[in-house]
Amino acid sequence: MLPQPSIPGQTPLDDLSGLRVRWIQTTAQLNAAEAENIRKATLKYLLAKPTNRSARFDISWMKRLHQEMFGDVWTWAGELRMNETNIGSAARQVEIDLHNLIGDLRAWESSQMPILEQAVRIHHAAVKIHPFQNGNGRWSRMLANIWLLLHDTPLIEWPEVTIGTSSAIRSDYLAAVRAADCGDFVRLIALHAQFSRPQ
Repeated sequence: MLPQPSIPGQTPLDDLSGLRVRWIQTTAQLNAAEAENIRKATLKYLLAKPTNRSARFDISWMKRLHQEMFGDVWTWAGELRMNETNIGSAARQVEIDLHNLIGDLRAWESSQMPILEQAVRIHHAAVKIHPFQNGNGRWSRMLANIWLLLHDTPLIEWPEVTIGTSSAIRSDYLAAVRAADCGDFVRLIALHAQFSRPQ
């Protein structure tokens, strides 16, 4: 059994039965294995501009993206969760909320909303729905970055190691997400802009 760190805002891993990599014994080893898996997805989607066909932004593709990010490590990667969690949509509502997000995305895209704000709203809505057992924050940040790259906008270079541990940056990030939960996106947009890659 892996020791579970108490990090605010992080989904605890109560069930490790879906772990593919049997040699993992520590949280550090798990983090390293997941990081390597995510690196492969990053190379696929963020090394060069994806196409609308390779990044379709429909539910099937969103699930596949999660599987590509975590499927080397977890058997349940890419599968919408069936269990209730202390955050996120009710399990029966997850797929409906993802459909609504896609509808919102199409509306934002056809509006005058700046691309950065569209990406921020994708990120926020996806992590709020919390559709998977774990990895929702990293998946939602990847979604937003792929959207930015599709629209020729600089990527957000999140300090993933820092944001995944107890830190001032994580505290700022969670506070910005909570403000967005109440409809105030100013702090979350500013945080994205802070880590935006220079052109």
